[in-house]
Amino acid sequence: MALSLLKRLWPRTPAISPGQPQKNEHGHLIVKVTGLDSTGAQEVERLRAAGYRIGDYARSCLLSSAPDSYDANHRLVAGREYTIALMPTKEIEDWRERTTANLRKRGIERYGYGVPLSGVVPRIRESVSDTQMEAMGFWFIAAPHDPIKDSDGDADVLRALRSDDGRWLRADWVLPDGCWRGSGAFAFLVSAS
Repeated sequence: MALSLLKRLWPRTPAISPGQPQKNEHGHLIVKVTGLDSTGAQEVERLRAAGYRIGDYARSCLLSSAPDSYDANHRLVAGREYTIALMPTKEIEDWRERTTANLRKRGIERYGYGVPLSGVVPRIRESVSDTQMEAMGFWFIAAPHDPIKDSDGDADVLRALRSDDGRWLRADWVLPDGCWRGSGAFAFLVSAS
């Protein structure tokens, strides 16, 4: 049933386009997002105005003025198209081995993906609906970007989350040996060909 829903939502077309992911040679879904060069404050305003929910730690990451901040390091180039591969976290079957470090290493070393900026996550949240995430089999899509310290001083990464109480942008405390659930995906950059 999920496969028929996926085919109905995203028919195969020759070109990859936003909202219609296809699979690459590794079997990972591909989506494209377009950069806006928004500041963290503009991201908060934009997402809230559109009815998205933003967790406190995600908001603190977006509004941070620290050297590792969103504004200093994670803004996308306006108008640039970013190709994103969604690598399922369940590729690492043993939950004890499904760590941030292992998932990041797998995407970079095994598949040759690049580390994304956190700015791809708000664009993913806007362009991938909860219905589409469900059809993909994901509860969340996180980016293994360089961490941003939240208001408590913890290193976080942003993630899009589907939930019964709304479409969320959240932040997760990310430790290299921290384990992830198998119900999501890591979003990596695909190199331009």
